[in-house]
Amino acid sequence: MSLASQLQGVLEKLLINDADRATYTAEAVKICNILMDDLKIVDAHFRAAFDGLGLTGSYLDRVKLRKPDEFDMHVKLKLPFKVTPVKDTQRAGFVFLRAEGGESHPAVVDGFVNRKSLQDWLRPAFHKIFEVYRTRQLTGPHYMVRYEQQGYGCAHTIVAENSSKTMCISFDFVPAFEFSYNQWPLPPPSFVSQHVLQNWTWFAVPQQKKPADDRTFIVCAPHWEREMMKGNDNLKNTLRLMKAFRDRHIGDLPHLSSYMLKTVILLQLEKCSEAYWQQDLTTLLIEMWGNLLTHFRQNNLPFFLAKDCNHFDRLKRDDFLQCHQTVELLFAKLKHFASYPTPMMLNNYLFNKN
Repeated sequence: MSLASQLQGVLEKLLINDADRATYTAEAVKICNILMDDLKIVDAHFRAAFDGLGLTGSYLDRVKLRKPDEFDMHVKLKLPFKVTPVKDTQRAGFVFLRAEGGESHPAVVDGFVNRKSLQDWLRPAFHKIFEVYRTRQLTGPHYMVRYEQQGYGCAHTIVAENSSKTMCISFDFVPAFEFSYNQWPLPPPSFVSQHVLQNWTWFAVPQQKKPADDRTFIVCAPHWEREMMKGNDNLKNTLRLMKAFRDRHIGDLPHLSSYMLKTVILLQLEKCSEAYWQQDLTTLLIEMWGNLLTHFRQNNLPFFLAKDCNHFDRLKRDDFLQCHQTVELLFAKLKHFASYPTPMMLNNYLFNKN
């Protein structure tokens, strides 16, 4: 049996079934609605600013694997004054958010939305509702909830487990400011169609990068990316396999994020035709993993919206070296199994977790 046909079998085990997707999504919507309603009750500024939730990440792209139990959510904020994105000239891919008339708002410092102040404003609101949740279950769906990552980086992480302990769902809530393309302050992304640019928004989300400045927000455009990846045959299947490959060896690939793998795909998408993704899974997986290795050898994985922004800058040196070594080893293994496909080795070494 060829490796391509075996990979197809691996994919079938990775895909989320429709029943699970519907069940988890329904529960997630209930939990999110309760959390956001409670935040609006305890914080007047949040009540005035909350502009809805937006799905992002692997679930939006429909490349989440095995179980739909993790949701990346943008908490869209529309402050009661004009907020204008301004290009950060020191950090590619980053912006400042100029606030006009918002001097009294807790997220604004010296005329700009301040990333640290923004999180310092939201964190106590989460703490207030969790003081109540500690003494009773989340009303409605009967979940016990925990507040984990508390916005000291980018996300506020909530974990909800039902009373029978048969379902556990985690949420990363990231504060986000939404803009239309006519407010895009960076060089035009020529590889994204005008139709997509005009019909889908982009976001600024809190992230830090040296040199330190509490005003920094990174741009992101999950809907642009989703539209770019549509209708490209084996593109998403290749990304799913890369994610599963990473997951199997996650202990040796510290902090190699799903978005880094997706970036490899997006960069390839810029320079190839749709016919490229009609190739078999073996060819595509080896080529895309090889591209990842090339990026490690060059110590550069460019952000597809800002090529001078290197995603590897977020890795500590030891983690980068560990990832590089492992990616190199796994690339050799992939090529070996392509020539000598062995089902047992494929399942036990390449994709199945211990």
